[in-house]
Amino acid sequence: MTKRPVGDEGGGSAPRRDPRADERCRWCGRRLPDRARTGRPRRYCRPGCRQQAHMARKLAAVHGLGDDDVIVARQAVEELQGALYCLQAAIEDADADLADAGDDPAELRRAIAWLLDNARPAAALWIEPRTGGVT
Repeated sequence: MTKRPVGDEGGGSAPRRDPRADERCRWCGRRLPDRARTGRPRRYCRPGCRQQAHMARKLAAVHGLGDDDVIVARQAVEELQGALYCLQAAIEDADADLADAGDDPAELRRAIAWLLDNARPAAALWIEPRTGGVT
């Protein structure tokens, strides 16, 4: 009898995805490189990210911050909040447009285009934690 990998039920089903395939760097959020066969699972995509996270933990400890506390620039938070506000308004507009559109494909396309136009700026924003100094 041959031993099957865990999760392989046979019967021609598609292979199971690696649950780590979508894991991201704990510092910058990039996707992690392919998993090595040996050693501990990676938490950071590159040595620079690991170093930044280490410096951030040391700085947080000095200032009495917890592991989940993050210091970010006020301007970055305000930009994110503005983009989220626009996205929320676009969702409300699209909901109303879709309720009124019926089966008109042009109206549906217009509502989706409006929603996407307002979602893209929010999706493009990225906030990086600060490790000290003014950036």
